[in-house]
Amino acid sequence: MPPAIHTIEIVLALILALAIIAAIARLTRVPAPLAFIAGGVVLSFLPGLENVHLDPDVFFLLFIPPLLYSDGWLIPKRDFLDVMRPVLLLAFGLVLATVVIVGYAMHALIPALPLVAAFALGAIVSPTDAVAVAAMTARLPLPGRITSILNGESLINDASGLVAFKFAVAAAATGTFSLLAAEGELVWVAIGGLAAGLGAAWAIGLIRVGLKRVCVDDPTIQTVLSLLSPFAAYLLAERFGVSGILAVVAAGVYGGWHDARTLSATTRQHAWEVWSMVLFVFNGLVFVLLGVTLPNAIVALVRTESPAMLALYAVALWALVTIVRIVWVYPGTYLPPLLSKRIRETEPRRNPRGVFLIGWAGLRGSVTMAAALSIPVTTAAGAPFPGRDLVIFLAATTIVLTLVVNGLTLPWMIRRLGLRADGRVEREMRAAEIAIAQAAALALEGEMRKLERNDEEIEAGRLASEYHARAARHAANAERRAELDRVQSLRKRLSLVAIDAERRELTAMLDAGLINDETMRAIESRIDHAELLASDAGRELRG
Repeated sequence: MPPAIHTIEIVLALILALAIIAAIARLTRVPAPLAFIAGGVVLSFLPGLENVHLDPDVFFLLFIPPLLYSDGWLIPKRDFLDVMRPVLLLAFGLVLATVVIVGYAMHALIPALPLVAAFALGAIVSPTDAVAVAAMTARLPLPGRITSILNGESLINDASGLVAFKFAVAAAATGTFSLLAAEGELVWVAIGGLAAGLGAAWAIGLIRVGLKRVCVDDPTIQTVLSLLSPFAAYLLAERFGVSGILAVVAAGVYGGWHDARTLSATTRQHAWEVWSMVLFVFNGLVFVLLGVTLPNAIVALVRTESPAMLALYAVALWALVTIVRIVWVYPGTYLPPLLSKRIRETEPRRNPRGVFLIGWAGLRGSVTMAAALSIPVTTAAGAPFPGRDLVIFLAATTIVLTLVVNGLTLPWMIRRLGLRADGRVEREMRAAEIAIAQAAALALEGEMRKLERNDEEIEAGRLASEYHARAARHAANAERRAELDRVQSLRKRLSLVAIDAERRELTAMLDAGLINDETMRAIESRIDHAELLASDAGRELRG
């Protein structure tokens, strides 16, 4: 069988396994990252999957750009700016501290691991993973400011950690490193990467808006351009020798701002559905591949190291990154206000329990594993990359340990510390719902004055009344909202009963040969739309 066909079969098998594992995780309520890793370990014993090899360069190019782009696209821009100072201290200061401390400590603990490879390991395990935190705390929301800090940190330290990783890998591969030259190059690649990313995103945005203006606002075409954006930004930056990682982050931030203002509702909905699927597959595959490669890495390592020593290395690294993070967050939180009156006056008071939670919530995830699997197999001289199997193993075990130890205890920790969601998002949503409903009602009432026929005025008045009722529901007190929600839930349930009857009757007519498939699809599309509207009403209710 040709190698390409065999590779395609493996990829398809992994995607199928990903869907099955996700379904099992949903049924058993096991956090998805842990389920994917466990499933990958099981898959590694199947024929054809026992020795999966990945091209590091292709893996990095395929996985990193869309993951980083989505982080930048989704980050709440205002909240991100509000917590920029603590985020930068974590994303740059803590990343640098982690790289240096982990590098020297692991080299001292494992003398056979060269210092530059140990620095690469430190860079790999330095980025945190917001997706993993969200997966672990989905049913137990964090306070808004803590959530903003963790999300913002994850976005920036993905970039800073991966930039440090690139430098460390280059040093290990070439055998040369100059701190002075690295500092100068870092400034250039950072500024150039940001400029390249913004330029690529701006150009693609112009193309998308231009297509819309000439009546080519096709959601499929627009979504394809959206999917190409992270790769365009990355490749453009790499072409000019600057940071493709920072380029992708910059493109994602710009894309999130641009798309909300220029794209049609249909295009945004279609793009969101496609991106959700792509991110599910990419994030899931990284964790599954972690599980698939972990047994082989262990088998290769036990030839030279005892399992007890490997376990010691893994636990030591996990303890090191956890302690470094917790030790860092306290002075990083309390020293700036002591040194700056402006910070004391403009930022909220620090809750020491929240500070500890930020230190504990340093989960590692897909970006860490994607970086580890992208380590080159050989150096520039053609020799095996020093300590590659050990670095991958330690990166994988750090992910597993942070997910199991830190992640599974997060809900208990939040309750133990007495932290609760502050309701900021809910308050903002209610205020926005009231404002937009009132604006819509006023617009309709203004339009009614232009209508001449009585039946048109009646219909416009009915729509305006619905908007007034929506505004009144969001403005009502909790008891009144609960009563209105009960009525709305009943309406939703009855609507779905009627829609189900429509669908069953339509299917029966198709089976009886009374209508053809084209008629079926046309009417089914209308029924699907009605069902989505009813479901959206239910989601709005819960929000």
